[in-house]
Amino acid sequence: MKNQWRVILGILLVLVIVLFAVANNMTVPINFGFTSIKAPLILIIIGSAFLGALIILLVSTGTMLQQKKELKRLRKELTDFQQNNDEKLREQREALEREYANKQADLALREQQIAEAEAATVLPDEMADSEHRQDSFTNQD
Repeated sequence: MKNQWRVILGILLVLVIVLFAVANNMTVPINFGFTSIKAPLILIIIGSAFLGALIILLVSTGTMLQQKKELKRLRKELTDFQQNNDEKLREQREALEREYANKQADLALREQQIAEAEAATVLPDEMADSEHRQDSFTNQD
């Protein structure tokens, strides 16, 4: 759609230039500084329009080539950043998974130590209870 408007606008500009040139068809002198020539105004107008279009084409082509080169460089840079980002993300994930596994192992070890400590404190109490039971059992006899 955008390109269609450009084509339509280009056609309208060419039509305006041609109509203007046809309306001005008398012979005029042109002074180049070192020489002077006489030519029909229609040729001067069309030649000037053509020369302007050629200059715009050359300038825009150079700009477009620079932009394509810059775009190619930026796409390569983006690809490199994405690869580096994926690699860093993978490394960070592995580091976090290792840290998580280490903390899980540390937690399991502490739970085991707590269980052993509780078992050690329960055993003396159970031994005291069993001695008390034996004393009461022997006292009943």
